[in-house]
Amino acid sequence: MGLGLFSSDSFLYLLTGTVAAIVVSQSTIVMAKTAQQVAEIAEPITVQINSQLGDGSGVIIAKNGKIYTVLTVNHVVEDPNVQYSVRTSDGKNHPSQKIIRLQNDDQEPDLAIIQFESSQQYPVATLGNSEQAVIGAQIYVYGYPATGGLTGVEREPELSPGLVTSRPKNRPEGYNLRYQAVTWSGMSGGPVFDSEARVVGLHGQGEFGFAQTSSGDVAPIKTGFNAAIPINLFMAKLLETGLKSSDLVIDEKLPEVNPLSWDHPQSYQAFYFQGLTLLDQGETWDAIDSFNQAIELNPNTPEAYFNRGIARTLLATRIIEPTRAPNPIEDYTEAIRLNPGFADAYYNRALAYLQLNNKEKAIADFQKAAELYDKLGRKASYEDALQRLKELR
Repeated sequence: MGLGLFSSDSFLYLLTGTVAAIVVSQSTIVMAKTAQQVAEIAEPITVQINSQLGDGSGVIIAKNGKIYTVLTVNHVVEDPNVQYSVRTSDGKNHPSQKIIRLQNDDQEPDLAIIQFESSQQYPVATLGNSEQAVIGAQIYVYGYPATGGLTGVEREPELSPGLVTSRPKNRPEGYNLRYQAVTWSGMSGGPVFDSEARVVGLHGQGEFGFAQTSSGDVAPIKTGFNAAIPINLFMAKLLETGLKSSDLVIDEKLPEVNPLSWDHPQSYQAFYFQGLTLLDQGETWDAIDSFNQAIELNPNTPEAYFNRGIARTLLATRIIEPTRAPNPIEDYTEAIRLNPGFADAYYNRALAYLQLNNKEKAIADFQKAAELYDKLGRKASYEDALQRLKELR
């Protein structure tokens, strides 16, 4: 699936700033693992999955003799006629020995396992309890993105921090763990870790909203929300894999650090996160109110304007609210002023111009978005922007 996500130094700072939160309990000071510690645990257990069809990621979850079992998402290995290989963190390539696809339709989780044989000693992941990944909980996505023109075995691993924004109960393909984090194509199948570096999900979906253009067509807008399959859904299908719970390393202790709360927000970070969560849950007007409060406290962060623009786009295009919809162009423009490299803001502003039948400005913004996507190595988004330009010219 294509991932249309935005990157932002200040948003990453917000997220990593929550990593070392200190909790005092019975005179004992406890610290969650830092992002660096999570990355050090993630690196040797996270693998590339490569084929002629494309790139993906996975995580080693079991070892039996020389046979290693990797958990990934089914859409990374879904073609039975293709040869897949696993590349481990030491740079060694291992042909797949066996693939078990756990998904038969879109009502089942998008999960699969792939096995490889090696005499090398690789660690296995510790699995957590995904029910503990509640709204506001710190997560980390780890995988091998296809960015900067690098694909296949050329890819380098990347850790991306985020916060859980919603926990829907029954989304297609099991994508019931949602968060906002910077991810890229190639990271599908990669592990999602909690603050204790336990795997609580499998990343696999970059989420879009939808906007209606002036021609009546429905086009995706870039939102930055992502989704994973909770690890508990994999545990429910464990018998289908031939594995037993005793083959796995499981730790279901409660996390040491409490999730970020926005019940009574006072700071920019709390209002901003409240806005993200409300936006993800479809409470668009309330999300705008929260972003207004965040911007009042800190008017120089492009993400708050960008996300308020998303909320206003959804209103203006009559997808959520048919009346009283404010125009989002000013928000996207301010986000671009504060961050001239904000490719997704250009893309979304182009859609807003189309809504106003301003074809000339829409073309200019799609062109700028395409240029930035190309520089960022976001191939799917680049091709999407080019397709928009082709349709308009």
